[in-house]
Parts: sequence; C-alpha cells; structure tokens
Amino acid sequence: MFKKALIILSLSSVVVVPSLATQVQGAALPTQEKATTYASNKNIRNATYGEEIWVSLTSPIPAGWVIVRTLGTQNLIRNVNGASYGTEVEVLLASPIPIGWVMIRAFRGSNVIKNMNGASYGTEIEVMLASPIPEGWVMVRAFGGSNVIRNVNGASYGTEVEVMLASPIPKGWIMVRTYGGSNVIRNVNGAPYGTQIEVLQASPVPEGWIILSSGGNSKVIRKIG
Repeated sequence: MFKKALIILSLSSVVVVPSLATQVQGAALPTQEKATTYASNKNIRNATYGEEIWVSLTSPIPAGWVIVRTLGTQNLIRNVNGASYGTEVEVLLASPIPIGWVMIRAFRGSNVIKNMNGASYGTEIEVMLASPIPEGWVMVRAFGGSNVIRNVNGASYGTEVEVMLASPIPKGWIMVRTYGGSNVIRNVNGAPYGTQIEVLQASPVPEGWIILSSGGNSKVIRKIG
C-alpha cells in the first residue's frame, strides 16, 4: 500500500506542472490575440480617441495614430484622431507626425508634439527645426534650434506677410519682394479675373494663372481661370 501511494502521488505531481504552465500561457495570450485580431480585421478604424494597441514593429501606422512606447518586437500606438486643439503628446522619435501637428520639444528618445488643427488666423508657435509645417502656415522667425511659424489660413485677398527664405509658400500665395534673409509673400486667393501681378522669378504660379512675360529677377503673371 505504501508503494502504491507513492506511485499515485508521483503521477499527480507530473500532471500538475503542465496544468500550471497552461494557466500561465493562457494569461499572457488575451492582449496579444486582441492586438492581432484588432489590426487584421481593420477594426482600428472604429477606435476611440486615446485608445492604444500593441502592433508589430513592421506594422504600418494608421493615419492619426502615433507611437508612444516600444517593447521587444512591438510598438504601442495611440489614436489621436479627434484630439482637441492644443493637445500635447509625447511620442517616440520614429513616430509619424499626424497632419496639423507640430514638434515643440525633444527628450532623449522622444518628442513632444502638439495639435494645431483649429488654430485661429495669425496664431504663432515655436517649433523644432525638424518639425513639419502644417498646410497654410509659414516660417516667420528663426532661433538657434527652432523656428516660429504663423497660421495664415483665412487671410484676406491681398494680405502680405514677410517670411523666411526657407518658408513654404501656401497655396494661392506668391512672392513679390525679397530682402537679405526673407521674402514678402501675398495672398492672391480670390483675385478677380484678369488680374496681373509682377512676382519674383522663384515665385510659384498659382493654379489658373499664366506667365505673360519673364526677364531678369521677375515675371508677370495673369489670372485667366
């Protein structure tokens, strides 16, 4: 009887170990399974603002999502679609920057980005040199490691702004004068048909305008459409 009891005890010990292993493995699976299913079924499009999900390092990042943390072979991404104006988020250096967001500060391994969607006309903000410039914003001043950008969306026809030479030129704006380290640009959105303007040679020609003549440092453009 004593030997039989030992055999039974020994067999039950063998059974217990796999059972524990199965429980531990099962506890680790839900997050991984949820991440895989969530991404593969494209339910990510229905995610709410601020929702986070673990994805593979090789995974594409959906529009409006940012990378906030990395661990092993996965990145933790967060949905910032629907964020209010002025919202700030710390993201990894490798994170994409959503449309309308700018980079305002840097830490070791991360950047702080800010949502400028919804900013009023004339708003200015200091951004990092590597920051994207939102559509309709221009660079007006520079410091050692940063630029000051201004929102000119909503400017009235004929508005002129002095911008840095490296500044993007918004759609429908032209370059009319230049100084040592800056250009003066003018908004011609809303110009009446037949309007003629002398612009710098380097000036973009807005859609619906033609070049009538060109020579020296300037050219004459006319609106026909």
